[in-house]
Amino acid sequence: MTIQASGDPTAYEWQPCAIMFPRIGTMLSRHGARTRVILPGHYMVRRSRTLGGRIYRRLSGTDDGLD
Repeated sequence: MTIQASGDPTAYEWQPCAIMFPRIGTMLSRHGARTRVILPGHYMVRRSRTLGGRIYRRLSGTDDGLD
């Protein structure tokens, strides 16, 4: 998945994304943003305004309670 240049406001909107391989990333839950292993599956992703990287959240919007 490619995120547009930071000058494009659509880069900061949630977009669907499919992860094929596990990776380390910032996961957003109802408890806040945490760095963790992101397992393969379907997520929503957007660019972070403050951190500059990608922020992931579960596609369904549910929280697994692993915090």
